[in-house]
Amino acid sequence: RGLSIVIEPDCFLDVSHTPELFECLIMKNLTLQENGGSIHEYSSQYHHESRCLNLLTRDPTLCWFTDVSKQLPQFVVFRLTKMVSLKRIGIYQHGENNQNPKHLEIWVRGTEEEEWVRLVDSEIEHRGGDHLFDVDASVRPVQFVRFVITENFGGSGIYVTQCLVYGQELE
Repeated sequence: RGLSIVIEPDCFLDVSHTPELFECLIMKNLTLQENGGSIHEYSSQYHHESRCLNLLTRDPTLCWFTDVSKQLPQFVVFRLTKMVSLKRIGIYQHGENNQNPKHLEIWVRGTEEEEWVRLVDSEIEHRGGDHLFDVDASVRPVQFVRFVITENFGGSGIYVTQCLVYGQELE
């Protein structure tokens, strides 16, 4: 089995494809603006300082906090610069907070015309740090990734520090 080493919340080394040749592929978080990620759509945001656009930065002290008057589920959709063969996907939480996601769904599609395909339907542990899921190699390349939070740990609104998408961009 291959080896993955987390360098920081938005980058990890993956040597699972050809470990016998010791080739390392640096995987960048493709949701970040500096890596071409953009917000395509979102359900709500609380106010200017906790806007959804905060998810496009590396700063772990910034967050997306949804409008407390809006019901769950809440979602954000990222558009990636290119089609991507996904490797890992998930979220990063700055710390423990009642508004942290408790239940997360992650959906993908290649184009706006395609139907959404659910990759993740999981309970999230109540802790800070990354919550990553490996993506099966049989998943078709995607350009859109939708994170849906259906439940939190209490309180109102949803608090997310970063959404994480790692993979190989295709030409």
